[in-house]
Amino acid sequence: MSGGIPCERTFKNIFNSIKPEAMEQALRDIATLIREKIPGEVVCFDGQTERRTAEKNLNLGGIHLLNAWSADNRICIGQIKVDDKSNEITAMPELMESLDLKNTIITADALNTQKRTVAKAIDCEADYLLPVKGNHETLLEEITSAFNQLDIDRAKAEEHWKRAISKAKEHRDNPRLQKLLKEGPSACGGSFWESIEKGHGRIEIRSCMVMSAKDLPSKSEWKGLNIIARICRIRRIGNEEESETTYYIGSLEPDAELVACVARKHWGVENNLHGRLDIVFRQDDSRYRNRIGARNLAVVRKIALNAVSKETSIKGGIATRQYAASFNPAYRDKILKNLF
Repeated sequence: MSGGIPCERTFKNIFNSIKPEAMEQALRDIATLIREKIPGEVVCFDGQTERRTAEKNLNLGGIHLLNAWSADNRICIGQIKVDDKSNEITAMPELMESLDLKNTIITADALNTQKRTVAKAIDCEADYLLPVKGNHETLLEEITSAFNQLDIDRAKAEEHWKRAISKAKEHRDNPRLQKLLKEGPSACGGSFWESIEKGHGRIEIRSCMVMSAKDLPSKSEWKGLNIIARICRIRRIGNEEESETTYYIGSLEPDAELVACVARKHWGVENNLHGRLDIVFRQDDSRYRNRIGARNLAVVRKIALNAVSKETSIKGGIATRQYAASFNPAYRDKILKNLF
């Protein structure tokens, strides 16, 4: 720039004048260029509030943005502002409509487990896996009852299996004994998967049970509903133990390992998107109060994050690459060229 670097006020005037919808379209367009279409790609939807944009004198909270994160590509593929007098429930189908979600798997938090959301997912030719909590009491009760009955059936099957093993040992029927040990107790129509991880002084046990939703009374109310799932997480640190159980509905096949993998990928939006925006880009430290400008600046951060994430020629994390780009024009050009 022949006149030198513009002052802060000039940048603000520009950001305050650009239509946010145009900037958000630019984010989607750039994401399309670097996004690799992967069958079964997990796309996570989650909201984030920019706290420093709140204006108490106008009785306005911080702007709340709903983001779409590709867990497999590790990039943000879309953003939409949630209306100040509304919530994510109405914004999510609108954001989904603007994205290419064919052959993807949609995840979100329990707030967005809505009939309109699952219907939109099916209309977009996508699958979904969504948690069920207290905001749908009847559905949660039906799922809980179904798994309680499954637990009873599995306990009976395990008891029968142990008796069969004892009988095989008693009759020295080694071929049958080996077959029983290999097959294990009957899953009683469910699919089960478990993993155990050790590290950082703790042990984490994750188990997933999936069963068909064909006998669920509310099945017809949820478009494309095919499975219900229960994921149990147990964390042991020394003598202390924490446990958590979450129930899900989904349109996936009854594959417990797949369901557990998709559910875990959803948390990538917190660590890899929201966490980096706050820690690396210091989003929460920004006192940009103009709501249009703050919304546009949020898009710029996400485009920058996508660009830096895709450039891996130097060792180090996102912060290291960002710092290198700030003083090395050649490296900065290389990052930007990767977007096109």
